Amino acid sequence: MTFLDVAGVNKKFGGIAALTDCTFSIRSKEISCIVGPNGAGKTSVFNVITGFIAPDTGTIRFKGQDLTKASRHERIEAGIARTFQNLRLFEELSVMDNVMTCLASEAGNNPLTAIFRPIHTEAILRAKREKAREFIETVGLSHKADDLAKNLSYGQKKLLCVARVLATDAELLLLDEPTSGLAAAALDTMVEMIHKLKASGKSLLIVEHNTQIVRRIADEVLFFHRGTLLAQGKTEDIVSDKELGSIYFGGGH
Repeated sequence: MTFLDVAGVNKKFGGIAALTDCTFSIRSKEISCIVGPNGAGKTSVFNVITGFIAPDTGTIRFKGQDLTKASRHERIEAGIARTFQNLRLFEELSVMDNVMTCLASEAGNNPLTAIFRPIHTEAILRAKREKAREFIETVGLSHKADDLAKNLSYGQKKLLCVARVLATDAELLLLDEPTSGLAAAALDTMVEMIHKLKASGKSLLIVEHNTQIVRRIADEVLFFHRGTLLAQGKTEDIVSDKELGSIYFGGGH
């Protein structure tokens, strides 16, 4: 069954079309990669799905629920979370605190509860810390849990971003260029993490530029150009298409 449905989405900025009749669906528990040249509309698609920009026309439906007018927070509660190209970490907070800020349940944060039921509040905070520790362990950063985010390597910061979206308990994870800027070892670690997320039951929509990585991770590929979806299909069919390759690389593979 389809999981996310984007239908007839159009978006213009100052008369310039960012998205034109954008229509596609993705299935649950699969990895779908969005590819295309610069200016293709890939980030705009992410922004529309996650509520950072509103479409001029069209609808966004997730598991049958219309989220077109939903807030960002409501979309997270519905089960959609994302990472960003520029990471957006709390650099002066620890790895643990970065993940704790994203936990789905915020129970125990009421200041009156902290005053009148301090033991109860402390128990809740301990439980949240243990939950955060699970996500930190999932991405392989247990040994960095108490380190400040600013002191992590770039690859570790990318993994921390993954831990933060996992903490939201979202079913659909949108990863914006998760492998960009990574050295070979860190890149392989991220690819393994993406497969691990799928194996755990997550669905992933990923913006990825490296076609070799796309071949390694994607179940299907969506090819965008000038704000329009040109093709969607099996990974090898899309990546090996000479006409699409000419558009993507400006003259071929």
